[in-house]
Amino acid sequence: MKALKSPYQTWICIHEHDLGLDAVYVHTPNPYDSYFPHKVEELERNCKLPHTFKDLIDLHPFDVSYDQSECGEVYYIQSKEQGIRL
Repeated sequence: MKALKSPYQTWICIHEHDLGLDAVYVHTPNPYDSYFPHKVEELERNCKLPHTFKDLIDLHPFDVSYDQSECGEVYYIQSKEQGIRL
């Protein structure tokens, strides 16, 4: 990502009850008029880290946010220092 000359967003989604929906995202402006930057309006910022993530995610360089919607319960993990925030 250091060589990329345009703005970007990166984040990881972890679905609490459907691991098949987990994903890593890299999002940039594009010629197809896709919305950029991506925003998730209802995020619970700086949420409590689930016990299962405790030893996997260092909270110094990463933020963990949470959203519960029709898509289910989703945790968003994003670098504090790189890219545009969700």
